[in-house]
Amino acid sequence: MGFQDYIEFLCRLGYSKKQMSAVLRRNEWSCSQNPIDLNYPSFVAIFPKGASSIKEKNFSRVVTNVGDGTATYQAVLVVPTGMRIKVEPNTLTFTSKFQKQSFAMSVEVNKDATNITSGYLKWFDQANHIVSSPIVAISG
Repeated sequence: MGFQDYIEFLCRLGYSKKQMSAVLRRNEWSCSQNPIDLNYPSFVAIFPKGASSIKEKNFSRVVTNVGDGTATYQAVLVVPTGMRIKVEPNTLTFTSKFQKQSFAMSVEVNKDATNITSGYLKWFDQANHIVSSPIVAISG
């Protein structure tokens, strides 16, 4: 996450100008992007009460290779009953340190899901490094 990601997050929370200045320690910033989703390693899909029987939320993330050299990560999903998760692409290949890659994920819950349903997205590389992200769906 970058500094602008935090600014956008605070903007979405409705912080006042005074609160923003106190947190950011500056008097000028821009809330122009106004994202719904923060580039953070965990995922939370909130579906309000009365939403349709099939509920879906889409996420996008940008990840950075912090290891030395090349690495290829394969996505493995842990998906409970009532939830469906798709990741594209399901393989991320890095050729250098600090290289960035992006992926998209969709989370869908149906009528079989409990009010709070959780799963995991795990990325495994050839050296058995694991990057794990929790996925939580909350239905009202």
